[in-house]
Amino acid sequence: MAHRRDRHQQPPSYQDAISRLDWLALVAPYVAVTDYPHLCSVNSHFCSVFAPRLWNDPLRSVRVLGLEPSHDLDWYFHFVFVRAPRTRPSVLRLVTVLDFRDFAKDNTQFSSDDSPKTVPETFRRLPTLFPRLRCILLDGHVEADPASLAATHASGGVVQPLLLSIADCDAHLSMSFFTSGFLRNIVYLDVSCLPGSLQGLLTTAQAPGGLPHLRILKAKGRELDDSAVGSLCEAFRRRLWSFDLSDNKLSNSIIAALSTMHAGATALRTDAHFEVEGTLLRSADPGDDLYGPFMFIRESDVSAEFCHPDRFFADAPAYYSVDGVYGHDSVRSDGRAPLRSDAAASIKTVLAGGLDHPAPDDAQLTQLDVCSAPYGLTHLDLTGNRLTSFGVDKLLRTTPGQLKSLACDAPLLETYGVPWPGAWPKETKMYGILGSAHAFRPVFSSNLEALRIHHSFVTQIPTLETTGMSTMARLWFAETMIRDFSETAYPQAFVPDMNPRLTSLTLTKIPRRSVGPLTSKLTHFLRLAALQEQAIGDTSPSTRRRRRSPAVLRGIRHIRLEFETDPVEDPAGWSNEDDLDANRLMDMGVEEGFSFFQDENIVPKPKLPPRPMVAAPHMTSAFETSAAVPSSAGTGPSARLKHEPYTLNTSEYISHTLRWAGEPYEARVWIGNGIPGPSAAINAYMTALCDPTMRTGIVGPATPAHVKAGVPAGVLLFYAAWNAIVVPKAARTPSKAEVHNMHDVITALKAHRLKTRAAYETARDRASTDKGAAAEPHLFWSGKLEVVTQQSMAHYRSSRYWR
Repeated sequence: MAHRRDRHQQPPSYQDAISRLDWLALVAPYVAVTDYPHLCSVNSHFCSVFAPRLWNDPLRSVRVLGLEPSHDLDWYFHFVFVRAPRTRPSVLRLVTVLDFRDFAKDNTQFSSDDSPKTVPETFRRLPTLFPRLRCILLDGHVEADPASLAATHASGGVVQPLLLSIADCDAHLSMSFFTSGFLRNIVYLDVSCLPGSLQGLLTTAQAPGGLPHLRILKAKGRELDDSAVGSLCEAFRRRLWSFDLSDNKLSNSIIAALSTMHAGATALRTDAHFEVEGTLLRSADPGDDLYGPFMFIRESDVSAEFCHPDRFFADAPAYYSVDGVYGHDSVRSDGRAPLRSDAAASIKTVLAGGLDHPAPDDAQLTQLDVCSAPYGLTHLDLTGNRLTSFGVDKLLRTTPGQLKSLACDAPLLETYGVPWPGAWPKETKMYGILGSAHAFRPVFSSNLEALRIHHSFVTQIPTLETTGMSTMARLWFAETMIRDFSETAYPQAFVPDMNPRLTSLTLTKIPRRSVGPLTSKLTHFLRLAALQEQAIGDTSPSTRRRRRSPAVLRGIRHIRLEFETDPVEDPAGWSNEDDLDANRLMDMGVEEGFSFFQDENIVPKPKLPPRPMVAAPHMTSAFETSAAVPSSAGTGPSARLKHEPYTLNTSEYISHTLRWAGEPYEARVWIGNGIPGPSAAINAYMTALCDPTMRTGIVGPATPAHVKAGVPAGVLLFYAAWNAIVVPKAARTPSKAEVHNMHDVITALKAHRLKTRAAYETARDRASTDKGAAAEPHLFWSGKLEVVTQQSMAHYRSSRYWR
């Protein structure tokens, strides 16, 4: 018999289903914490409701009740050494959390004095004092030594925490810390930014029965390389559903290992949604060891335009023919359930409750969503690593679409082995992701709900890093010249309707200054989000009128824009020397924005250095020379190119040797007809292929971005030759006038929001006064727009900062 199961909520127990609701438990979350001690004295019923909340986390409760931060350590020592030993065991069993993250922060010596009453000694006592302690959080206490916790367990302690967060501590974790059994029941483990290696964790995970319940592992800033993470992936396989690997040393080589951490959920990619989303087709050629399996998107009549009338409908409920598959996320999510959070605060509340949330019983822990059967990896953070845009694309292609949350803030823009032109310094790089928007569609990323990615995902403007150019000049060059090339090569950027299942989008590395296109693209994206919101709203009323109508997706509801430092606030932003030396810094006058003696309320505007900006030779790119060939060819613009591979080949394809599973085979790769035509991108591609180095490296299928640029669907391309369109041949320094015309992006966004909000309020007011009138159109998006800025170096040089 088939059963319908909600994959995100557990059914109530029989006792819960037949029990009457307790009115006091219903009102408890709305009662002030300061009243809890008095309410516990009313009667046993009140005590059973408010005592577990009051004693859930004594460190947090005592802060809410008025303890001054300067007295934290004294209170803590008295609590552990004097008061707790005199407290009834039944009360001590109510303590399930000790969160030190905001406790004793003002004490410079968190764990030092010569008396026997030290913090390490308190750690050794915690397992015997609080037998139901589930969550311990020590983040940021550099002098805390978590090894003291495990030492007690080795001598017979009973506490085996479910959550342990020790990020940013300075203690080295020995092998015995992991092998002592202290982490036997651990579900959430954060060992970010600690010194030393993770060999102890790896050894424990590889041992039979080692860390069987671990589901969330955060290893940020541990200088892990591909080999170390590969061993962790092999040890944990599909046990983890959240893995934080940010700020390490990972490259594209880690993609294969990460792919093994996903359950084989083939049901995520089926033909069931072909009319709305398209479907995946395997190529006649199996693939390439560098690229992976060759897959194309087979589009329906409307899927490529993202305009199907059913695109906002959630998936139908899942039915299972047998019991046991529940909880494995082996099928595609419906797109409406909230994203499961992997943050410490959220996991702590789920495992141990809080002031306004009772802790679950011990018998319920194994049934909790975060602790239940293995899911395969759904949350992955690769921020601050060495992955390229091709690596991110390959990750999404080679995994089965299970990822729900992905973060990769600034992937290196892939050049496919082709070096930058000689006119550029060797250190020149570009960051961003171009031409991969299709990989984030539901046809590939079926469950994706939250994404943190470089802003070029939407704006098509990479981040340029090079020497010899000021910050302002680099921003201008990327937004004007390189943007033209990227739009030519990859004319398709991400828009909200590409994936209505995506609810949260964070765009990183956004420049504060813009010539105009950057601002226009960001405001245009907000307009598209508003149109999506209105379309979903128009769909919802019509479905509510039908009794058994399908549920509707939420669409994008959270956009976070992370901006870089404003170069105008930093004198280095105007100079071609990004780092100012100490002598020049101390010699800067008031006009340059730095003084220890000027009025702190006066912030003068930086002036341009007197040194003139000399223009370099005019910048060119492949598509600017696409209709021209070397003079020896002697051809007109409509004649066939006279260089290899077009001299002896009259076909639009050439044979190229690829390797699949180590075995070589011949594949036909599209090179064009060799005759320049109306498509600048194809002309540039054919011109680039005249260079033999462009006919090497990665070969892959034509993506929707390639097809939109004019490439035939279903063919294979030389990616190096195509990507050469984006790489400029030389640089051009902007004039002073061009730099001064760059405006503040945040100011423009504020103006856009004010204008669209005013139009929205006007339309709402008119609709409320005239019930029969149709709603007036507006472009205000009512979701959560979050703007994050960074302090400039001028902030730290100012006199106000140092006082």
